Amino acid sequence: MSNQLHCKHCGGIVKAGNKKCPHCGIPLPPDLGKHPQRKFILFFIAVVIFCIVMIIWLPPNWSKFMGN
Repeated sequence: MSNQLHCKHCGGIVKAGNKKCPHCGIPLPPDLGKHPQRKFILFFIAVVIFCIVMIIWLPPNWSKFMGN
């Protein structure tokens, strides 16, 4: 994975962990470059919740075990 990101102010390439943009000098957020990981975690949580809802909403057919 590349550790180069773009400055949101000037569009110049910056590296994760830089305190300021080397092109325009604007201060960079301390969490620059960590958003993809956060998006993945949120996506994973959403998939788990979706699976739980599907398990509850679509229960197995228990009629053959109930004697019906």
